[in-house]
Amino acid sequence: MSSQIHRLTFLLAIAGLLTISADFACLSDYDCPSERAAGYHSLEDIQAQRIETLDEALTRRGTFLSVERKAALSRDGHVLGALAPLDRPLRHPDGTVEMPEGWLPDLPAGHPWAARLTPSDDAFYSWFEERILDAKLYDPASPQHVAFAEAYLAKQSSASPHFQAWTFASTTECPKKKSMQPAK
Repeated sequence: MSSQIHRLTFLLAIAGLLTISADFACLSDYDCPSERAAGYHSLEDIQAQRIETLDEALTRRGTFLSVERKAALSRDGHVLGALAPLDRPLRHPDGTVEMPEGWLPDLPAGHPWAARLTPSDDAFYSWFEERILDAKLYDPASPQHVAFAEAYLAKQSSASPHFQAWTFASTTECPKKKSMQPAK
């Protein structure tokens, strides 16, 4: 009987080690921040991600505003919905930004990007890259965006060009990636 207990104990120990090994193997399945290099390397790269103006969008689509919409644009400085559905963000003459539905996902509670960020914050560089540049919201007419771009480019050309990279979905708790969660 004692040899059976030893065998059982040995099997349980092996099963425990396999479970622990499987947990370590799955660590890469978590969406945690990691270091990465900048995706944009010049002002020209950044300018390519700038927000489109109403006039540019009208020209690109070959669309003309009706007399009523032109009057509303003159009166209000913007004509929301004139180019629905939107395929990218749009800046109207008065500075109003119109966004396609669901363009920028909501941030989860506790996300580092939820706070006002500056270039001295670890999360700033990935926020600027994903929420401004990748989202095609960079506005070269905004002094703040220009300053952000300068800080971003200075970081990527510095002696330590890597930055702490977050995504819109990652939080400080490092949740499992959605693709790894069981289907419902």
